[in-house]
Amino acid sequence: DIGYPVTNYTQHVTLKKFLASEHAALFDAGYFRFTFVRNPYDRLYSGYVQDRFAATQSPRWRRVKEPIFATLGDDFNRYVAEHVRHADVFNAWDWICFCPMHAFAYLDGECVLDWIGRAENVDAGLAALSSRLRLDIVKADNVNVNVEPTDSLKYLERYDRASLEIVNEMYREDFERFGYERVDPARFPVRA
Repeated sequence: DIGYPVTNYTQHVTLKKFLASEHAALFDAGYFRFTFVRNPYDRLYSGYVQDRFAATQSPRWRRVKEPIFATLGDDFNRYVAEHVRHADVFNAWDWICFCPMHAFAYLDGECVLDWIGRAENVDAGLAALSSRLRLDIVKADNVNVNVEPTDSLKYLERYDRASLEIVNEMYREDFERFGYERVDPARFPVRA
């Protein structure tokens, strides 16, 4: 638990928002800055699952998300097309889990972090961090997502062609900056 100032934030905060906060001076205070990124396809589907769960558990989330799911049901592709694509993913608290990862690592086109790992290989990333920082890092229980080391995409079969096109555009910079391979939407069905 690194505590202050992280405990002051109840949600993910982009670099621009952090640097506009009262804690901005901490950014250049000599800390080792790092993050883990995740393949945009799996990350987007995971965010959808998180939203569906939160819509049933948290009063705050229930107010904003339950009406959406009451209309859409369990239709991931409609959620992407009708809501995620139009959401303010960079600023709105209820859409921040869909914010492209470059907003947490890059400022004005430049990476400002010391190290970036991949969620798909979190164990290897933690080992590299442990070695670099000369600290023992014990992996915590995985209570948020089930990310197993793999080169394959876990949720790609959930997508239709239109959703893939949306993800390829929304996360274009993430694909480029983090070296994730884009999937050709032409290989997927068109939704009727």
